[in-house]
Amino acid sequence: MNPVSTEDLAIDAPPRPLWRALRDLAVSVVVVAAIALIVGFITAT
Repeated sequence: MNPVSTEDLAIDAPPRPLWRALRDLAVSVVVVAAIALIVGFITAT
């Protein structure tokens, strides 16, 4: 195992683009809405 100096390590991750964060938010909203619809149909029957 070779020792690595701390100067060579990239600790800071690059910031995520806004469109990617919005896409993740939209996917989360769709998943939550789908789960709510499924639970609503199951409890109604």
